[in-house]
Amino acid sequence: MILVNGDSFTAGEESTIAWPSLIPGTINIAAPGASNDYICRATVNYIENSNDVDAVIIVWTSPNRLELSNRHLTPSSTRKYGHVVDAVFHNWDESWAKNKFISQVRLMTGYLKFKNLPFLFLSSFDIQKLYAQNECAMPTEYLGWPYEGIVEWMGDCSKGPGGHPLEQGHKKIALKIHEHIRNLGWVS
Repeated sequence: MILVNGDSFTAGEESTIAWPSLIPGTINIAAPGASNDYICRATVNYIENSNDVDAVIIVWTSPNRLELSNRHLTPSSTRKYGHVVDAVFHNWDESWAKNKFISQVRLMTGYLKFKNLPFLFLSSFDIQKLYAQNECAMPTEYLGWPYEGIVEWMGDCSKGPGGHPLEQGHKKIALKIHEHIRNLGWVS
Protein backbone atom coordinates (compact mmCIF):
# COMPACT_ATOMS: atom_id res chain seq x y z
CA MET A 1 0.00 0.00 0.00
CA ILE A 2 1.18 3.53 -0.81
CA LEU A 3 0.63 6.05 1.97
CA VAL A 4 -0.19 9.56 0.68
CA ASN A 5 -0.19 12.70 2.83
CA GLY A 6 -0.55 16.40 2.08
CA ASP A 7 -2.92 19.35 2.30
CA SER A 8 -6.26 20.21 0.68
CA PHE A 9 -4.91 19.73 -2.85
CA THR A 10 -4.27 16.08 -1.97
CA ALA A 11 -7.31 15.65 0.30
CA GLY A 12 -9.59 16.58 -2.60
CA GLU A 13 -11.20 19.70 -1.15
CA GLU A 14 -13.82 21.17 -3.54
CA SER A 15 -13.86 18.01 -5.67
CA THR A 16 -15.82 14.79 -5.77
CA ILE A 17 -12.52 12.88 -6.06
CA ALA A 18 -8.94 13.28 -4.89
CA TRP A 19 -6.03 12.28 -7.11
CA PRO A 20 -4.78 9.54 -4.71
CA SER A 21 -8.09 7.68 -5.15
CA LEU A 22 -7.24 7.37 -8.87
CA ILE A 23 -3.99 5.50 -8.15
CA PRO A 24 -4.49 1.85 -7.18
CA GLY A 25 -3.25 0.77 -3.77
CA THR A 26 -3.14 4.16 -2.05
CA ILE A 27 -4.43 5.35 1.29
CA ASN A 28 -4.87 9.10 1.64
CA ILE A 29 -4.41 10.74 5.06
CA ALA A 30 -4.15 14.31 3.71
CA ALA A 31 -6.10 17.03 5.51
CA PRO A 32 -7.47 20.36 4.25
CA GLY A 33 -5.31 23.25 5.45
CA ALA A 34 -2.64 20.86 6.72
CA SER A 35 0.76 22.19 7.65
CA ASN A 36 4.07 20.43 7.13
CA ASP A 37 4.02 19.89 10.92
CA TYR A 38 0.86 17.80 10.49
CA ILE A 39 2.26 16.03 7.44
CA CYS A 40 5.37 14.91 9.36
CA ARG A 41 3.47 13.92 12.52
CA ALA A 42 0.64 12.07 10.78
CA THR A 43 2.98 10.22 8.39
CA VAL A 44 5.19 8.95 11.21
CA ASN A 45 2.18 8.05 13.38
CA TYR A 46 0.56 6.10 10.54
CA ILE A 47 3.72 4.17 9.69
CA GLU A 48 4.47 3.38 13.34
CA ASN A 49 0.95 2.02 13.85
CA SER A 50 0.59 0.10 10.60
CA ASN A 51 2.28 -2.85 8.95
CA ASP A 52 0.88 -2.31 5.47
CA VAL A 53 2.88 0.66 4.14
CA ASP A 54 5.11 -0.24 1.20
CA ALA A 55 5.89 3.27 -0.11
CA VAL A 56 5.14 6.90 0.78
CA ILE A 57 4.16 9.98 -1.22
CA ILE A 58 4.34 13.28 0.65
CA VAL A 59 2.99 16.45 -0.92
CA TRP A 60 4.61 19.29 1.01
CA THR A 61 2.73 22.54 1.47
CA SER A 62 3.64 26.14 2.20
CA PRO A 63 6.19 26.63 4.99
CA ASN A 64 3.94 29.50 6.12
CA ARG A 65 1.56 27.14 7.89
CA LEU A 66 1.72 25.89 11.45
CA GLU A 67 -0.11 23.30 13.47
CA LEU A 68 -1.07 24.70 16.85
CA SER A 69 -3.46 22.88 19.20
CA ASN A 70 -4.67 20.69 16.32
CA ARG A 71 -5.48 23.77 14.23
CA HIS A 72 -3.83 24.52 10.91
CA LEU A 73 -2.85 28.19 10.99
CA THR A 74 -1.85 30.38 8.08
CA PRO A 75 -1.33 34.13 7.98
CA SER A 76 -4.79 34.41 6.36
CA SER A 77 -6.80 32.12 8.65
CA THR A 78 -8.02 34.88 10.99
CA ARG A 79 -11.67 34.47 9.98
CA LYS A 80 -11.56 30.80 11.00
CA TYR A 81 -9.54 30.99 14.23
CA GLY A 82 -9.74 34.62 15.30
CA HIS A 83 -7.01 36.91 16.47
CA VAL A 84 -4.73 34.16 17.77
CA VAL A 85 -3.52 34.13 14.16
CA ASP A 86 -2.48 37.79 14.39
CA ALA A 87 -0.45 37.03 17.51
CA VAL A 88 1.22 33.96 16.00
CA PHE A 89 2.15 35.65 12.72
CA HIS A 90 2.84 39.17 14.05
CA ASN A 91 6.63 38.84 13.72
CA TRP A 92 6.69 35.97 11.26
CA ASP A 93 10.19 35.03 10.16
CA GLU A 94 10.19 33.82 6.55
CA SER A 95 13.79 32.62 6.83
CA TRP A 96 12.95 30.54 9.89
CA ALA A 97 9.99 28.99 8.06
CA LYS A 98 12.17 28.05 5.09
CA ASN A 99 14.83 26.52 7.35
CA LYS A 100 12.17 24.62 9.28
CA PHE A 101 10.83 23.21 6.01
CA ILE A 102 14.29 22.04 4.92
CA SER A 103 14.69 20.39 8.35
CA GLN A 104 11.32 18.64 7.93
CA VAL A 105 12.33 17.32 4.50
CA ARG A 106 15.63 16.04 5.93
CA LEU A 107 13.83 14.51 8.91
CA MET A 108 11.35 12.64 6.71
CA THR A 109 14.10 11.57 4.30
CA GLY A 110 16.11 10.06 7.17
CA TYR A 111 13.08 8.46 8.79
CA LEU A 112 11.77 6.87 5.59
CA LYS A 113 15.23 5.59 4.63
CA PHE A 114 15.62 4.13 8.14
CA LYS A 115 12.28 2.36 7.68
CA ASN A 116 13.44 1.14 4.22
CA LEU A 117 10.39 2.70 2.60
CA PRO A 118 10.68 4.09 -0.91
CA PHE A 119 9.28 7.60 -1.06
CA LEU A 120 8.42 10.42 -3.36
CA PHE A 121 8.21 14.07 -2.34
CA LEU A 122 6.04 16.54 -4.24
CA SER A 123 4.99 20.15 -3.72
CA SER A 124 1.47 21.45 -3.82
CA PHE A 125 2.25 25.19 -3.92
CA ASP A 126 4.62 27.84 -2.55
CA ILE A 127 7.57 25.47 -2.20
CA GLN A 128 8.55 25.69 -5.85
CA LYS A 129 8.21 29.50 -5.86
CA LEU A 130 10.08 30.03 -2.60
CA TYR A 131 12.96 27.74 -3.42
CA ALA A 132 13.40 28.12 -7.16
CA GLN A 133 16.27 30.53 -6.51
CA ASN A 134 17.69 28.58 -3.57
CA GLU A 135 20.66 26.32 -4.05
CA CYS A 136 19.72 23.90 -1.27
CA ALA A 137 19.80 20.27 -2.28
CA MET A 138 16.59 18.30 -2.16
CA PRO A 139 16.48 14.51 -2.27
CA THR A 140 16.46 13.00 -5.75
CA GLU A 141 13.08 11.56 -4.75
CA TYR A 142 11.59 15.08 -5.00
CA LEU A 143 9.50 15.07 -8.21
CA GLY A 144 9.18 18.44 -9.90
CA TRP A 145 11.79 20.25 -7.80
CA PRO A 146 12.23 23.17 -7.93
CA TYR A 147 9.92 24.45 -10.66
CA GLU A 148 6.77 22.32 -10.59
CA GLY A 149 4.19 21.03 -8.21
CA ILE A 150 0.69 19.67 -8.39
CA VAL A 151 -0.74 23.16 -8.90
CA GLU A 152 1.21 23.39 -12.16
CA TRP A 153 0.28 19.84 -13.15
CA MET A 154 -3.45 20.56 -13.00
CA GLY A 155 -2.82 23.25 -15.60
CA ASP A 156 -5.74 25.33 -16.80
CA CYS A 157 -8.37 22.84 -15.62
CA SER A 158 -11.42 24.22 -13.84
CA LYS A 159 -10.87 25.08 -10.20
CA GLY A 160 -13.22 25.48 -7.26
CA PRO A 161 -13.81 28.87 -5.59
CA GLY A 162 -10.85 28.19 -3.27
CA GLY A 163 -8.53 27.46 -6.20
CA HIS A 164 -8.46 23.70 -5.70
CA PRO A 165 -8.53 21.33 -8.65
CA LEU A 166 -11.84 19.83 -9.64
CA GLU A 167 -12.24 16.33 -11.09
CA GLN A 168 -10.33 16.95 -14.34
CA GLY A 169 -7.42 18.54 -12.46
CA HIS A 170 -7.19 15.58 -10.10
CA LYS A 171 -7.16 13.24 -13.09
CA LYS A 172 -4.23 15.15 -14.66
CA ILE A 173 -2.31 15.12 -11.36
CA ALA A 174 -2.96 11.39 -10.86
CA LEU A 175 -1.82 10.60 -14.40
CA LYS A 176 1.51 12.39 -13.91
CA ILE A 177 2.17 10.74 -10.54
CA HIS A 178 0.98 7.30 -11.68
CA GLU A 179 3.31 7.42 -14.68
CA HIS A 180 6.24 8.33 -12.43
CA ILE A 181 5.60 5.66 -9.80
CA ARG A 182 4.96 3.07 -12.53
CA ASN A 183 8.45 3.87 -13.87
CA LEU A 184 9.74 3.38 -10.31
CA GLY A 185 8.08 -0.05 -10.23
CA TRP A 186 5.64 0.80 -7.43
CA VAL A 187 2.55 0.04 -9.53
CA SER A 188 1.87 -1.69 -12.82
